[in-house]
Amino acid sequence: MRKFLVVLLFLIGVVAVVADVALRGVAEGTVSERMAQQLDMTENPDVAIEGWAFLPQVVSGEYSRITISADSAAMAGVTVEQIEAAASDVEAPLSDLLEQPSVVAGTIDGSFVVPYSYFSSHLPEGMTVTTEGGEPRITGELAIPELGLSTSVSAGGEFTVEGDTVRLTPVDVQLGNTPVDVTSMVEGMLSFSVQAPALPFGLTVTDMEAASNGLRITGVGQDVPLMGAEAA
Repeated sequence: MRKFLVVLLFLIGVVAVVADVALRGVAEGTVSERMAQQLDMTENPDVAIEGWAFLPQVVSGEYSRITISADSAAMAGVTVEQIEAAASDVEAPLSDLLEQPSVVAGTIDGSFVVPYSYFSSHLPEGMTVTTEGGEPRITGELAIPELGLSTSVSAGGEFTVEGDTVRLTPVDVQLGNTPVDVTSMVEGMLSFSVQAPALPFGLTVTDMEAASNGLRITGVGQDVPLMGAEAA
């Protein structure tokens, strides 16, 4: 009898673990589909609901941490890359989920990379921002209509951030042969400021830094609706 009870408890434990894993997978898939719809992603992101067990979190309606990642997505008409987000202290009452899905994160941290190619459209025709040795670089053939000439240009690109505004300043400008020194003029033509693409869910920008393939923008938010009528 005792052996039978041990085996029975073991089987119940196995069934519970299998059910926990299966239901976690279903929930992750549902969140992934909703995120793809809300963020206009061409592919569903990878979603992981963390925690040692899933069923107790469902019953309590509180989830310790949910991570979201994707290779790329279109946000506000801009294709961004390397999307990463982590939602903590997530509330999703079971009663609400049964009627209308509603998920709110107490805190969410997120970031994505804006490819340097995005900034090329703000440069004069013929100029592009590329990556060389993991650093942004401005290259191309620049026309200077005021002087009736053009010159090849190769310069480093220095990104600085003020609030949600990104400024690109050329440094170490190298020009082709020109009859007069046009370095200062070229520097002015290649400098510009542009507003950074908005973060999803209304997150506030906290940091921007140059990465090997683009500008990484990081943000944070409190009491953020991830799913439901109020989700952005």
